[in-house]
Amino acid sequence: MEETFYCPDCSSKLERIYGCGSDSYLCNTCRNLISRKRILTEKDMVKKVVELVAKKLNEKDI
Repeated sequence: MEETFYCPDCSSKLERIYGCGSDSYLCNTCRNLISRKRILTEKDMVKKVVELVAKKLNEKDI
């Protein structure tokens, strides 16, 4: 099963493009190539969402 990767800017799923022995990651929403170092895994996405929700809940308490 192929792992799903996400854009660090807009959180959309990335398209994985194979060519000449290398992988490239394209965000169809941002229309940008995303570096392998910047892509988010599913685990990273869950962590990002949890942090955003916690931040929003903290803002409501203040």
